[in-house]
Amino acid sequence: MAEIKNDLSVKYSLATRIVHWLTAIGIFVIIPIGLKMSEMEISADKLALQKTHNIIGLVLLLLTLFRVFLYFKHERPANLKTGSKWNDKLIIFIHNSFYFVIIIMAISGLVTNVTTGVWEAVQANDVSLYPAIIENVPAQVHKLLYLVLAVLILMHIGGVLKHWITNKENTLKRIL
Repeated sequence: MAEIKNDLSVKYSLATRIVHWLTAIGIFVIIPIGLKMSEMEISADKLALQKTHNIIGLVLLLLTLFRVFLYFKHERPANLKTGSKWNDKLIIFIHNSFYFVIIIMAISGLVTNVTTGVWEAVQANDVSLYPAIIENVPAQVHKLLYLVLAVLILMHIGGVLKHWITNKENTLKRIL
């Protein structure tokens, strides 16, 4: 198989690069907060973490919607090539899946908050209103999408490492 060399000189737009890294930071902050909250008893500390989780989640939703806008508004570098049609399609699938997963995850989080009473507790800053059990379909979707997001992140990082190791290509140049 011929060696594949991608043109890494073409970068994403500055706005896309900024949104990408802000989103990455937000995801790496919100995940541990969500995991910590799931282990906590109802308390003022849990309510405070819930507020933080909600705010970051809303910011991630807005950033992702803006990123989708940028996706269609700005030119993008050519899709990476690997020499395998299946792998080339996988790269596109992973990138596009991030948008869908983050948007649906944020919506399921919002719906969970509203339908379980969490939103009311947060708005009133009243721990006594916080529901003892948060189990409904939107909450289950939210938890499932956390796992999907974690897999996407691992695949995304794995892909960057694969290009770096096998092709000696620093694909991060396009998004830095």
